Amino acid sequence: MTDRAEQFADAVFAIAFAQRAAADEWVRRSGLTRQQAFTIGYIEENQDRGVIAREISEVSGTTPASVASLLRGLEDRGLITRTPSPDDSRVKLLAATDEGVRLTEGFDDAVREAQAQLLTALSSEEQDQLMTLLNRVVASVDPGDMPRRRRSRRDS
Repeated sequence: MTDRAEQFADAVFAIAFAQRAAADEWVRRSGLTRQQAFTIGYIEENQDRGVIAREISEVSGTTPASVASLLRGLEDRGLITRTPSPDDSRVKLLAATDEGVRLTEGFDDAVREAQAQLLTALSSEEQDQLMTLLNRVVASVDPGDMPRRRRSRRDS
């Protein structure tokens, strides 16, 4: 028999994969790769502070050469722009174009819908209990160990 920690890990893993499957389905229908969709979404969310290629490489765990190729392809398709930084002309600031934003619209809603679907197995009261317990677990996690949560476009 498995212990509770292993059962917990298995449950979290199953939920994460169910969410990823929903995200992958949306990405497949969009005509973008997962990396392209992530990159456009990340740029759009953060372009007001100035996103550069090195940052995309760091947050995605992708090599700078791969990111350069990815960005070139997105730029060629008219989904992003690269403009010189006013502070350093050697640095190119990234921005999502209207077409890039249009292609990624609906992603957050699709993932949120998949998350809501997972909760339908529980009554409203059970959902409240689950959230209370999960919030207690999350509160015990060192904030430095947690990834930065994507802001929903609805939060903007």
